[in-house]
Amino acid sequence: MEFLIQAFEFHHIIVLVIGLLLGILVGALPGLTPTMGVALMIPFTFSLGPTEGLILLGGIYCGSVFGGSIPAILFNVPGAPANVATTFDGYEMTKQGQSRKALELATISSVIGGLFGMFLLLFFAPVFADFSLRFGPTESFWIAIFGITVIAAISDGSVLKNLIGGGIGIALSFIGISTVTGTARFTFGMDSLVGGLHLVAVLIGLFAFPQALRLLENLHEKKSKPKTNEQRQMSSVKQSFFDIVKKPKALFLGSGLGAFIGMIPGAGGNIASLLAYNETKRFSKEKDKFGKGHKEGVIASESANNAMVGGSLVPLLTLGIPGSPTAAIFLGGLLIHGIWPGNNLFVDHENVAYTFLYSMVAAQILLLLLALPLIKYMTKLTNIPAYFMAPIILSFSIIGAYTTQNNVFDIYTMIVIGFIMFFMHKNGFSAAPIALGFILGSIAEEGLLQGLQIGGAHGSAFAFFFTGTWNIILYSFVIITIVFSIVQSTKATRNNKVSIHKKMALFSENVTSGRFGWTWLFFASFLFWSIFVMNGMAIGQRIFPQLTFSLILFFVIIAWTKQLVTEPKQTVQKSKINKSVLTLIIIVTFICSLITIFSFYVQVFLLMILVPFYMYCQNRKEVSIRSVVLTAVIFPTVLYVVFSYLLNVPLP
Repeated sequence: MEFLIQAFEFHHIIVLVIGLLLGILVGALPGLTPTMGVALMIPFTFSLGPTEGLILLGGIYCGSVFGGSIPAILFNVPGAPANVATTFDGYEMTKQGQSRKALELATISSVIGGLFGMFLLLFFAPVFADFSLRFGPTESFWIAIFGITVIAAISDGSVLKNLIGGGIGIALSFIGISTVTGTARFTFGMDSLVGGLHLVAVLIGLFAFPQALRLLENLHEKKSKPKTNEQRQMSSVKQSFFDIVKKPKALFLGSGLGAFIGMIPGAGGNIASLLAYNETKRFSKEKDKFGKGHKEGVIASESANNAMVGGSLVPLLTLGIPGSPTAAIFLGGLLIHGIWPGNNLFVDHENVAYTFLYSMVAAQILLLLLALPLIKYMTKLTNIPAYFMAPIILSFSIIGAYTTQNNVFDIYTMIVIGFIMFFMHKNGFSAAPIALGFILGSIAEEGLLQGLQIGGAHGSAFAFFFTGTWNIILYSFVIITIVFSIVQSTKATRNNKVSIHKKMALFSENVTSGRFGWTWLFFASFLFWSIFVMNGMAIGQRIFPQLTFSLILFFVIIAWTKQLVTEPKQTVQKSKINKSVLTLIIIVTFICSLITIFSFYVQVFLLMILVPFYMYCQNRKEVSIRSVVLTAVIFPTVLYVVFSYLLNVPLP
């Protein structure tokens, strides 16, 4: 009781509120992750006591994980890697005029999931710490494989293209130094690739950069105004509570899986929401509604995200092993104040530890009180014209890609991946499977290689992977997911069966008319050549890449064959880009790549002038030159004051 009272002391509440508001702001800015937010604030805790410093960092952690849902819902741009699954239904609700409802559901489910994770941390930390130690390399491998099999079900569209995209994401994770063998591979002689592709740069390239280009592509389209729907939901908070109470399955699955994944060191809290989303979809009676603005999708993903926060702190505080990247930065904050995590933490620093834990419970309640009143202002962000929003997203994309490592190459990584993803999206590929493959690829490979080494030392690698309670449970989930995906795919195509004679006729028609699928053929040839070339590498370096490339080749051949026996009208319709819009997209991308020539703020100014000026030339009545000039001057100035002056963040 003493520590509970201390947690609610006035100065602790003030520090917590400041941390939460800063965290929400960090999470809401595309490219600024919770990890970055906590890292930026650590120097500000030097002048604070250990309790206040930890409360500030904890508030930023909780606030930023929730804040990432704001751009995910409003603009289809996840504010953090953990918010990828929120885009599936959250953005669809925004397009249907239900952005306020989506944000309310995200806020309430975030708070409930966060409370679940924090209560586990508060009352059962020692028990779950022992449990988390039972997960070795094989369990991590099966969790990663389970996440990869989810690719076939997490997003709409072609299952084959989702699987190919997941394989591409895994292939991207191979670039750089292997964490197991310690040797570089797939660097193509470029020193910049030795360190690999950074997660934040890749995710910004997959989600934020293409979304900005899509806004540029649709500049000519008149924006629909869903204000009437928004106005009908002015007092929908009570209804949103009832909506969540009516969907207990989504809430319990999200909270439980989020805390579970968060507690596993190295499993990666980023996949918690994706697994929760998949399991909620699997057990739902309304599977067809997912990905089309279904409330359960938002509830499951956001409750998992915030439950993961408490879960990731369990192994950190009790064992000194962080359960997520942000928790690893949090560990630095503890050590700076001379506090060593472990069992002695709750004895030697009892006052600090328990006051912090109770403050994290209070943080969830304060998050609800702070976020709900802000929602009506958040929804107004959707009214910002696309010709302003596109350069704003591009500006924050550059900030997010660069500031993680202060590396210009990360900006080039983001631009190249984003430009390619823009055109892949137009051909039916989704960014989510590629992101999930990239996140899980290194975890799966590390678990596989370590498991093979340890299993070989014990006499049988096969037995090491396929025996043990948790191994059996996890690979059973993998088998169930694969069977479930096959059954669902079979049901979907059952009514569209085509006779063999019709398929042969379609094959002949497609070949003679030039629809031979040369892109698929080139891709398949490249994969086959890559698999052959990898034979010259050491077995530890090539075993997982060769397996991955072989599976991608298998899926590509199936997709190619399927295209050859499919009627042309059933193939993906590629929307043509207006030549002037394509020119604008190329120019904007080129300006973003000139980061070594222009300073960042000059670059932002050029973007804020160029895009609105293009729109002004197309429709002078819609764009005001005065507002363009003012925005082009004020926005870079605000960025300079915030990042270069207040936060002292180095920018190119």
